[in-house]
Formats: sequence, C-alpha cells, structure tokens
Amino acid sequence: MRFVSRCAAVVAVGLGMAHSAAAQRQDALGELDALVERWMALRTTMAEEKRDWEARREQWAEEIALLEREAATLKEEIDAGHTFASSVETKRAAVLARKERMEAERRKLRAVLDRAEADLRRWRERIPPGLRASSATAFDALPATQKEAEKRPLPKRAQTVAALYTQIETLQNRFHATRETLAVEGARRQVDVLYVGLARAFAVSPGNDWAAVGVPSNTAWTWTPAIPDAAAVRRAIDVLNRRETAQLVALPMRVAAEVAP
Repeated sequence: MRFVSRCAAVVAVGLGMAHSAAAQRQDALGELDALVERWMALRTTMAEEKRDWEARREQWAEEIALLEREAATLKEEIDAGHTFASSVETKRAAVLARKERMEAERRKLRAVLDRAEADLRRWRERIPPGLRASSATAFDALPATQKEAEKRPLPKRAQTVAALYTQIETLQNRFHATRETLAVEGARRQVDVLYVGLARAFAVSPGNDWAAVGVPSNTAWTWTPAIPDAAAVRRAIDVLNRRETAQLVALPMRVAAEVAP
C-alpha cells in the first residue's frame, strides 16, 4: 500500500509538473503573440511616420529652396545698398535724415496749401455769379475746415489748388459776356455784362439807356453808374459776340486802389 501510494504521489507530481509546463508554454505563446502584435503595430506606425516624414521633407525642401532664393535676392539687395552706404548705421542715418527732410518739406507744403486754400475761398466770393458756374464744383472740393484738410492727402489737396488756380487764371485772361441781374443804387436791373478778366466789368441795360462799371472786392462787386458810356459798352459786347466787326472801343476804365487780400 505504501508503494502504491508513493507511485500515485509521483504520478500526481508528474502530472502537476506537466500541467504547469503546459501552462507556462501557453503563457509564453500568448506573450509572444502580444509581442508580435505590438511589433506589427509598431512597424505600421513606423511606415506611416516614414511616409509623413517623406512628404514633409519634400515640402520642407521646397520651402528651404524658396527661402534660399529669397535670401539670395535679399543679399543682392543688401550688397547693392552697401554701394551707397558703408555700414548699416550709415544707411540708417541717411534714411532718418531723408525722413526728417521729407517731414520738413511736408510741413512747408502744408503751410503753403493752408494759405492757398484760404486765398481760394476769398476768390470764390470775388468771382461774379455769371462766371462762377464753371468753377463751382472745383471750389466745393476745397476742405471746409482745417480739421478736414489735415485728413486729406497732401497730393490731393495740391491737385485741387492747382486746378482752381488754373481755372481762375483762365477767367483772368479772357473777356466774358453774360446776362445778369444787378442791384445798384437800391434798384435791381437786368443787364448785359462784359467782364475784362476778373479785374473790371461793364454793364449795360437792354435799351442802352443805363450803364455801370464794376470793380471786384473780397465780398462782392461794386458797381458805379456810367450812363454816358452805355453805347460804348454795348458796342464792346456786340464785338465780343461777333455781332459787329472787330474795332477799337473806348471803355470807361478807371484805375482804383488795389484791394488787400
């Protein structure tokens, strides 16, 4: 009995060891499978990373090439700039000096434009109503206030001033005939008017029985009756309008003191 028991114990121990070995092999296989799966996942990740890296490398290569070209262009510009300045500080000083000169010139131009615009506003009142229509739009382009003027670009302001002075110069250098209604000595008269530039004007009634001489001022034109000269004024207007042949006409031109601007 003792022998049989011992044999049974030996068999049981053997079976237990075999079962333990089988379990260990099973665990080892499971661990191996897990390692294989992780390895395959790692290889897949490595492949994806490689593809991404190749794509990024191509993109970065293009960007590097572009940056290198830009760097070469900038280097050429810098080298060209060194022809005019021996160092960065010298170039910077030159730029700052130029900027200061430009600012000084801008201040001078701004002051000139301020005076010119103020002068042109007075001219607007000096231009008679019969001749004002041709320049009204240009006068409306002037800034109404100093604050508005400061907001406008200087080139635009200069163009407006130049255009207005050109129109005024055109009016100054020509004779003009208009029909207007004048208020003289408390009475309103419809008359034909001959303007000699913007310096003098001569008015005559349709019946040629009344005439006057006009002199400009800063606010309005001043009219002085000159009835004996009505026929001469009418003849001058007819010559200008080509109703009569060209001829010399004596007009009552009187020299007056210049009006201060």
